[in-house]
Order: sequence, then structure tokens, then C-alpha cells
Amino acid sequence: MRDHPRDRQTTVDLVELDLPDGSRCIVTVRQGTSESSLTAAPTSRDEAERKALDYLRRRLAAGDRLVRRDGFDALDVPEAARPTGAKSPAAPQAVPSAIVALAARFHPAPWKLESPERRARAAWRVAECSVADDTPAQRTLRALVPRLVDLLGSGDDLLDLCLAAAIGRLGDPGAAEAMRELSQRGRSAATQRFAHQAWLMLQAPEALRAHTDAVAAEWQDTLDLTDNGGDLADRLGEKLDANRRTWAHLLPAWYDIALVRPDVRVRLLDVLRALPLEAGTFQGVRYVYKTAELRRDTEVVGVLHARFENTGPGARPTSQRRKRIRAYGPRTRDYLRLRGWRHLRRLAAIEHPAAPDLAVQLLLGLADGDQPEARDEHRWAYVDGRYQRTLRHHHAGAGWLIVPKLLLPEMPGLQAGARGKRWWTQMPLDVTRPMPERTEGLRAMWDRHPDALLRLAMGSRSALVHAVVARALQDHAGFVREQPEPVLAALLRSAYDPTAAIGFDAARARVEATTDTAAQVPWLRLMVTGPHAAARDYALLHLASHPAAFARHTDLVVAMLLAADDRTRRQGGGLALLAPAAELLVELQSALLAADAAAPGLAEGAAAIEALLKGSLATAAADAVLAHPGALLPLLDHPAAAVVGVGTTWLLLHPAGTALLPPPLLTRLLSADDLDRRACGVRLLAALPDNVLRGQVGLLGDLAVHEHAGIRAAIGPALRRVAAADTEAAQALAHRLHQALFQAEPGEGVHDDALAWLTQDLAAFAPARDPSGTWRALQARSTGAQRYGAWALGSLQPADYSLRQQATLVRHADVTVRDWGRRAIDTTLPAVPTSEQSADLLPLADSTFDDAVAYTQALFGERLPDDALGTELLIAWVDHPQAWVQALGRARLVRRMSATEASLCLMRLSQHPSPQVQLFVTQWLLELPVDDPVQLAQQMRALTPYFLAVLSQVHRGRVAKSRITAFLRAQTQAPETAAVVAEIFARQVVTASLTDKPQYIAGLRDIAAKHPQVDLPFLSWKAPAIRTA
Repeated sequence: MRDHPRDRQTTVDLVELDLPDGSRCIVTVRQGTSESSLTAAPTSRDEAERKALDYLRRRLAAGDRLVRRDGFDALDVPEAARPTGAKSPAAPQAVPSAIVALAARFHPAPWKLESPERRARAAWRVAECSVADDTPAQRTLRALVPRLVDLLGSGDDLLDLCLAAAIGRLGDPGAAEAMRELSQRGRSAATQRFAHQAWLMLQAPEALRAHTDAVAAEWQDTLDLTDNGGDLADRLGEKLDANRRTWAHLLPAWYDIALVRPDVRVRLLDVLRALPLEAGTFQGVRYVYKTAELRRDTEVVGVLHARFENTGPGARPTSQRRKRIRAYGPRTRDYLRLRGWRHLRRLAAIEHPAAPDLAVQLLLGLADGDQPEARDEHRWAYVDGRYQRTLRHHHAGAGWLIVPKLLLPEMPGLQAGARGKRWWTQMPLDVTRPMPERTEGLRAMWDRHPDALLRLAMGSRSALVHAVVARALQDHAGFVREQPEPVLAALLRSAYDPTAAIGFDAARARVEATTDTAAQVPWLRLMVTGPHAAARDYALLHLASHPAAFARHTDLVVAMLLAADDRTRRQGGGLALLAPAAELLVELQSALLAADAAAPGLAEGAAAIEALLKGSLATAAADAVLAHPGALLPLLDHPAAAVVGVGTTWLLLHPAGTALLPPPLLTRLLSADDLDRRACGVRLLAALPDNVLRGQVGLLGDLAVHEHAGIRAAIGPALRRVAAADTEAAQALAHRLHQALFQAEPGEGVHDDALAWLTQDLAAFAPARDPSGTWRALQARSTGAQRYGAWALGSLQPADYSLRQQATLVRHADVTVRDWGRRAIDTTLPAVPTSEQSADLLPLADSTFDDAVAYTQALFGERLPDDALGTELLIAWVDHPQAWVQALGRARLVRRMSATEASLCLMRLSQHPSPQVQLFVTQWLLELPVDDPVQLAQQMRALTPYFLAVLSQVHRGRVAKSRITAFLRAQTQAPETAAVVAEIFARQVVTASLTDKPQYIAGLRDIAAKHPQVDLPFLSWKAPAIRTA
């Protein structure tokens, strides 16, 4: 069964296992790729059939449609809810004058005077007027069959085709042989096909089945395919290519087989809906379309008409020599779309009983999901003597040619193109309510057959159709109220408000016509569970007037608990408190088992039911665990995780509930792909006896750090019980949780839960709380490990770590660790620290947090005296990337500037990239010893990279550059230092700017004047040496 042919399909199977007599039957439910069971264990055949029938009845009552069945004869339900026809007066016994005149045209004398075209038209008119009724008019037409047979071959090929259509529809078996002969000797393939179909229409059931069996044997390889829809079409295409057959062979053959095999018909319709309309497929589709017209198979005609409306002609081929790739051109498509409307118009004109069915099927193809989005178009129109800009609103169905002719011809303001291919309105159509006035065409036909309007309301997937049909049904309110319950239920369940309002009006009349609550309950249940807000409000208000009386009807209460509307669920929860507990629990088990996994509000309804089971129904539900285990355990195998959760909660209400759980079922839950289902399995696992859980410590640990929060919460009680009862198990669990903190977090909240267990329930067994383990946790990359280290740090003393480690902790990301580190330093650091202790505090300079930076600035700037700061430490401060640390280092280093430390400072700070540090370094140049030129030259040569770096700066560092230039020019007295300065100036004079270049040249001239022996290539040309090979 299924809701709609395009929706998912559910299959219910009763399977008899190869087991000893007695309990050997199970019931399985397959929905797509998922499979569940209605029986927790093999049971008797009667019990299995009872469960299957109960499931089927509940799903059918919820709106599902039975597609086919094999067995289950006790399921006495119609395959589809169909409205009852309108009562019409008895047909007159006299033959209509039009039929008399039509029959007279076939008399020999007037027949000779007819043109070939009018002869063919007369034969086709007989086919149109034929009906499978035993009325005088039809008897008159059937009396023409011998004459029609005599006329075969007397005219052109078109006359033979029309005669075959008329003979086939009139249904006189005596003409079967003539049709067989014509199907073999017809002058065209079209006539042969029509004659063949006429022959099939005249066959007895046994002969027809024999013929279709022979055809099926020929195409058995295609009939054996198990695919559906588009996949089936693809597989059939592969089969045809392999067998060198075409769609023009397969589709008519399948259509013939479908005359006696409903399963083939269902699959053929799937293929016709999914088959691409291309050049290779269109011929077969056209054959089926015309055959369906001949058989008056309105469903197939409607399906193919929708394909023609929704499928454009495609692009024109770029070359006439190339094989045509499109199915049809624009004219062919327009002809096919108009053909359906013209056929319907002719049938309606003669009040043919097939006209309403054809109209319904043509409109059922219009579906909102298959149409493009509505759009607005701005056009310039000549209005009142000038061009004005106008707005055209194109509805989603504006591309359907039949809509303005059949659905909206009487709508004011409707405009259409010259050829009627597109239509539009000035304002968007409001399809959320019935049309203000009736707009449909062929109104007389609809008024004679309001049941056709009801079928449209029950089956259409177009909001526009529902808005039009709802307005038409308002004129037939009395007829609607006379419909059976399945029809009104289908109207109330409609997702379209105009149609649901029609059903609500009829259902409200039924409720108000009786005071018996039992008679009102079915209608109220439909109202509160339906999508129509007005019906739901009315039903809830009516239920509130007599809550105790309606609470006795547990099916109503459970339906409200599982409804999609939150207000309905809340009121259902209130009625559940007044309902008889035993009956309510039985109904809950059956309703949950038959619940649709995709139903809206199922998760919320299941949560409300769980709250009832844990609250007012706890005692009764616990007693029901052992009383009805066969009905409860299948809930754990339901496709919906929410239902599995209810079954788990219910089963755990009884202490012995887990003893009833089959091991395979628990295994399936624990290994389920759906994490919510797996969480339910973990809850059941956690409820097992402690002696069993103690042997699964590894599994408990893995579940405690699972990525899914529900699984972690489910295993929590078991983890605490095992840890309290077994010290070794507690230590193993704590070790597993501690290990997880150092790993990447698999899911949100894993580290939070692990920390909660380690710091609370397992605090006595938490590992690695010593200084070494705590330090490792604090320095780990994982935030969870750092938080664990911060917790463990609270139990340690400052003496457990060195001063440098304490300083490192002050810059930690965790604020509690920083606080602990500052307190530890304040406790450990003496009033007058040594230089070594001051050096250990250097990691404080790397702090980036405001509180740590403020503490470090106060400590370095105020608490550490100059005597406690070594030169190396001050240089490290000056060389630090933090600007405030550099400034503090320069300020403290200036205080102890001396000649003995000048070389050290210059060498250590000369490579610093900061302009401020470079300027600071120039102060130490004056402290260099100048009494030994050789030693000074060596130092200057070592500082050459520093000099070049400062002098090469552009548009910055002017003060530092001036100081260095002055220093270098002052060191040209000795030849050793002059040679170093010459090298520096010779390089700079080439690359320096025009502003700095003159002083470099002047320096080089001074060196040349003082020391002629110094090699100055800049001032004298030297020819390069000649290289020889």
C-alpha cells in the first residue's frame, strides 16, 4: 500500500518459518530499504494474521491506499474511497432523434450521396455515441453492426479505421472475425492497429486471456524486471537495445497484457510517467495514447496528456541530415494538447457518461510540483490612445492549454494569447480559499455529475484545481453531506484548505446531527488529526465540553497524542489522565506499532507519551510489560526512532523488563546506523544486571565518550553503578575517560561529560593527578585535557613546580590556572630575588591575557630591583617581540650602560629588526673601546650587517643612520678601521639615495687622502682581468 504512486511503498508480509508446529509465523513490514517486524518472536498463524490486519486497517484509516494484496481475505476494505454518484432520473425509453438520424445515414440510398469525408465522420460519430448500456439508443446503434461490417473495404482507408473503432466499441462479438481479417489486411498500419484493438474488445474473457498470455510469453524478459519508474524505463531501454526492438513494439504489447493483468498496468503507468519523450520513444507513446482513446481508458489518456502539457517540443535540429532528437515540434504538441480538450467537448455535448471521467483525469495531471514558479511580466499595451505599462501575472499552470478552456473560462479578468497557448491575469490568484464565483467550463456536465467534482477534490495535487472545485461543490453541499465516511475522511485530510473546508462542513453536520458521543468520535478524530485549522478548533472546543465522556474512547485519545498540532497533543494529554489506563495502554501499543515514521509530530507525540508513562501511567504501564510483552517488544523494532524510545522507556518501567529482551534485538539496536536508535539500545544495555556490565567495562568506556549525546546520557546510570560496586572497573573507566580528554573531541559535549564524570562520580579514581601528570594535561593541545589539568592543579602545592614552571602557568589559557600561577609566584619569590630567579620569570613576558600582562608589568617594573636583573636577561627583554617588554628592557638597560657591556649588547642586539631597538643600539657605539684599532676593526667588521641594515633603510631611521654615519667617519684615523669603513661606504654609495650619497663620497675621499694604501675601487678604474679559455 502507498499514499500516492510517487510516494514510498510499504509491503506487509506474513511469513511462515520452517519451525515445529505451533509458533512459526512472523509479520514483516518493508518500507524502502528499512524492514521491521510486527512480531517480536514467531507466533501462531491466527495471532500473526490478527496483527497484520490491525496494522493494515490502521494505515488505511490514516489515508494510505491499498495498491494490491495477495491473501488477507479478511481485510474487507475498498481499494479506494469513491464518492457515490448523483441520483438521476431514469433514462427515457424513446430513441433520441439524433441517434435515429445517425442510423438513417447508413441506409444504402443516402449513403451513396455522402462524400468520403462525411462517411468517415458518420462512422466515427457512431463510435463516439456508443455506450455499454442496454438502452433503446444503444440497441439501435448495435443493429448497425452488420451494415458496418458490409461497408468494410468499400471506401478509403480512413473509413475502414472509423468503422473498426465503431464496431469495437459497439461490442458485438459476431464482428470479431471481420476485425481479425482487417487487422491483417488493412491498407495502413493505423487501420490494422485499430482493427486489432477492436478484435481484442470483442473477445470473450477466456480468449482474451489466452491471447495476452501468448504476448506476455514473448515479452517475459521485460516483465521479469523488478525496477520501478525511471529505473524501470532505463532497464527496458537496455533490453530493447539488446534485442533490437523499439518502444513502438514494447508499449503496445504491455498495454494489451494490461487488459487482464492489473500488475502490468500499474508498471506501465509508472513507465509512461517516467519515460523521456524523445524521438525513440514517442512513436510507442503515441500508439498507446490513441489506443487508450479507443478503449476510453481515461487514466492513461490523462497521464499522457499531462506529459504533453509539461514537455516542450525541444530544440530544433541544426541539420536536416541529422537524426531528429526531439519527440515532436510545436504544432504537433499543440495538436495533442487540443485533442484531449476537443474529445472531451464532443463527449460533453452529447452527455456521454465517459465525459466526466475524462475531464477528471485531464485535470488530475495538473500538479503544482511539476510546474514552474509563477512569474510576473511587464508589458506595454495600447490603452486609451497611448502606450501604458501593464502587469501580467502568469500562474504556475499558465503553460497548460486546457486550463483556460476547462477550468477558468468563466473567470473575470482572465486573458489569453491569440492561440490560447498561455493565459494570465492582472493580479495573482488567491488559491488558498474557494473562488468567489464558479469559473469552470462545461458547468452543465459538472452539475450532472458532482461525484466527478468530488473525485477531483480527493485526488488533485493543484491548489488552483482545489480552489475552483471547492467553489463548485458549495453548490452541491447536500450531495457532499450524503457521502460515505471514507470520502469525507479523504476531504478532511486534504492538505488544501478549500477542500478540507468542504469536508469539515459535511463532518460538522454529522456531529451536530447526533448526541451519541460514540457516533461523534470518528468525525472528531478526523477533525483533530487533520490539517484544517477551523475543523481542529471546532473539534477541540467540542471535546472540551464533555472531557470525561470522550476520554473513554481511547482511540480518540491516542490519535490526539500522536497528532501534528501541539495544542491537540496537549489536550490529548489531559484526556489521557481521565481515560481507563488498561484500555489506553493497549491502544497505545497498537497505534504506535502502526505509526508512520514520516508522520509530522511523531517525535513530539512520542515525547508526550513517554512523559505519561513515567508519570500517571507508570504503575499500569509497568504491569503491562509482563502482561503484553508480545505487543511491546515490536515497538523496539519500529522504523521510527521516537517509537523505539517509547518502547524502551516502557520496557524499563518493570525491573524484569530487560529479561524479556531477545539478544538479537538488542544487538540490532546497538549496531544501528541511526544514533537515536543506538542510544535506545544503550539504555537497555545500561539496565542489564551489574554482574553482566562489570564484564563489559571496555564497552561502557567507549559508550561514555561516544559522539552522540543521547548515548552518553543513556550509559551514565550503568557507569555510576559499576564504578560504585567495583574499584577495578572504576579505575579502568576513569583511565578510559582520561585518555579521551587528550584526543580530538568526536562530538560536541564529549569532553564536558568526561570531565563531569572524572571530577564528580569518579573523582576518587581520576588518574594522573600528580605534578607530572597535571603538567602534561595543562600543556596538551586538547581543551578538555587542559581543563582536567586545571582541576587537578587545585590539589597541588606551589613547591611541586619550579619558578619557571609557575611563570609558564601564568600565561595559560585557563583563568584558574593563571590565578594559581600568580599565587604560586607570590608565595615562592623572595623580596630580593637572585638573578637566576629573575631569569626564570622570563616566560611571563609571553603573556597575552590582560590579567597576566598587568601582573607581569607590575612584577618586572616594580618588584624586581636592578641588582636582580642580569645583562643577558635585559638583552632578552630588549630582544622580545612584545613592544612593552622591549621598552621596559631598554629603560632598565640604560641604567647600567658601561663600556664592559657595550660589546655584548651591540653583538646581541645588532640583528634586531625593530627600528626602536636599532636606535637604542647606537647609544652603545660610543661605549666601544677605541684604544686598540685592531680589536675595534674586528668588532666593526662583526657589526657590519647591523651597519648595512640601518643605513639601507629608506625614509625611516634617520636618527640612527646619522649616528652610525658620524661614528663610522670618526673611525677613519687608523688604517685598520678605515678599511672597514671604506667597505661599508663603497657599498652604500652605490645603493643609497641622493640625500645620503654625498656623505658617503666625502667619507671615501677622506679615507683616500689619509690612507692611500687602502684599496678604493670606487675612485680608481681598474681594467678587469682577461680570461683565457
